[in-house]
Amino acid sequence: MAKAKILVIDDEKEIIDTISLMLKARDFSIVSALDGQDGIEKAKSENPDLILLDIMMPGIDGYNVCMKLKSAKETKNIPIVVISGKAERDAIVKSHSLGVSDFIVKPFNLPTLLGKVGKYIR
Repeated sequence: MAKAKILVIDDEKEIIDTISLMLKARDFSIVSALDGQDGIEKAKSENPDLILLDIMMPGIDGYNVCMKLKSAKETKNIPIVVISGKAERDAIVKSHSLGVSDFIVKPFNLPTLLGKVGKYIR
């Protein structure tokens, strides 16, 4: 069986490295992007099983990335889990209204990350 592929879109390399380390140890394949535009392109070219998306990024923010991915035929069915330090109710409600499947608040721990990932990748 092929490894499940997860795309991590975050402008903080340390966050990508931490998530990659956690998930590679659980035998997931990781693809990453340091900005929204690259994330959109990689979502279309890599066809990941799940996208982990930061909200606050320079250029195209996570909300706009989500809108673009959910409106594109080739990416609209990929589950998106937001990982953000922006834990206000408005951010969570807005994310869900744009089609986000779930929300993780930074800082997060390994059980939380694995629980959310496991919910969308069987």
